[in-house]
Amino acid sequence: NEYDSSWFIELQSMGEKRLDKSFSVVSSSASDEDNNNKMTSKTESSGIGGSFHFCSTEAAILLSKAALNRSMQLSPRFQDKSLHCIGVACTSSLVGKLLTDGVELTEKERRMSARKSKAFIACTTSKNGTWAWDVELSCGENGIKQKDCSVADVASIGRRTRSQEETIVSNLILLSMLKHREDLDMTHDKMTSMMSRMLNREGDAINERYFGQNQLSKSMHVDMPSNSPALGAQKIIDGEANIVAVVPVRSIFSEISNSDEQIRKTREMQSLFADNLIPLPNDVLIVPGSFNPPHHGHIALANAAVAALQRLRLEDESNIAKSYSRYSSHSSNSSTTSSILDSIWTTVQKHSIKENQPAVFFELSVTNADKPPLDPSEVERRLNLFLELPPSDLPNDWGVILTNAPLFSQKTSILSEIIPGDPSSGSNRKLTFVLGTDTFVRIINPKYYENSEDNMVAALTAMKERGVHFIVGGRLEQGIQGERPKFVSGEEELLSLPSNVQDIFTILKEEDFRVDVSSTELRNKIEKESKNR
Repeated sequence: NEYDSSWFIELQSMGEKRLDKSFSVVSSSASDEDNNNKMTSKTESSGIGGSFHFCSTEAAILLSKAALNRSMQLSPRFQDKSLHCIGVACTSSLVGKLLTDGVELTEKERRMSARKSKAFIACTTSKNGTWAWDVELSCGENGIKQKDCSVADVASIGRRTRSQEETIVSNLILLSMLKHREDLDMTHDKMTSMMSRMLNREGDAINERYFGQNQLSKSMHVDMPSNSPALGAQKIIDGEANIVAVVPVRSIFSEISNSDEQIRKTREMQSLFADNLIPLPNDVLIVPGSFNPPHHGHIALANAAVAALQRLRLEDESNIAKSYSRYSSHSSNSSTTSSILDSIWTTVQKHSIKENQPAVFFELSVTNADKPPLDPSEVERRLNLFLELPPSDLPNDWGVILTNAPLFSQKTSILSEIIPGDPSSGSNRKLTFVLGTDTFVRIINPKYYENSEDNMVAALTAMKERGVHFIVGGRLEQGIQGERPKFVSGEEELLSLPSNVQDIFTILKEEDFRVDVSSTELRNKIEKESKNR
């Protein structure tokens, strides 16, 4: 009752509505193991100059980045890693009112009582970089100015108790997390109002600083970086990056909606990562294309590939389960053990199909082997067209990657270095390219390997060793001279390959994927419609 707590009621209400959804999975704090090295070694390499203090903005920022890294490790989905993970840290030196019970303070206690309590809060996200709040709490009552708070009279001037100071700092941490949620409809005025009610005493102060995405500078303020797809493409053209990840991002203050139309209006494509900073999960799907324009054929092929890769994953997991089952049968003749294992495996299968959907990346090479690179504005135009597609049709976890890799050998080289392996998965598969039949036929054509079948097989073997897999979708081939069209899947061409490389290809059946549409037909249709307007 000694201070205004209306802000706490409002913050508690917000937390009840949003906190469980926002942070039950993806938030994390840094452990000692994560931070020991980060906190004590080579601080100069992070741009921190001078002496290092554990209770400081710099310490809070390093802790928040370690927490973000751990949060991303715990989140399997790429979009969660990119947009929903948050690293929060606080270092503080809180004093609080000393309770003396009438006993005279010692000189040391009097000096401590005159010291302001300080807290340094840092919040880091992959999308927006790092914000830091430097907080000072008054050592006097309302109306008592800090200049009047001296060693001589601080004992007779009340201040917040240690518990009250901890409440203020704890809820500022909570407020910082809520502020950085991308779907939080909290305006700047509302944030300022809540802060002023928390820090309502003369001498309370808070200073907010933004440090950018990969920056730890002493500047008081830097402009928010522009993350347009065009700038990502320009980085590749300028040789500053080989790969840039672009993610569909909901506008910070947009209204939350489940309708396709509202989602389309509130999203934009943003370049968020480059090269080895891209948090690509293991065993991802890569759908190469020019996407001029992206259409439902691309999306249908991607979704069919998701289902196919899920089946492959279940086969891998089943083989692991069978190996455990065989071990169990050797160590015990009990049928009960086998029955329990079967029950567990059935539960795992159901959970895997629903929750463990592969991430899909539509890959667009900005450069070309024999043509000038795409203009960055053209790249942005094509990527923005993804937002015109019905969001409910798109894969559950998707993004776009821009590359400097027009050839498959280059794509493989760049991506296999970034994507982590997972020996526990039961497969060495790291990435799966999703192709049409025409591209598949070119990949296995000796013509592109100096007319040597041995060179072609050696190239496929090398890709297999690097964890590369292919899923191939067929197409309808028009008949000649009145013949009926037939579906070409690529199965005949696959059987012509040596058996040791056949297993890196998965052929989709006609019932799994068939879309009779092409980008050329869509472009011609769009041009015709524009002329008729």
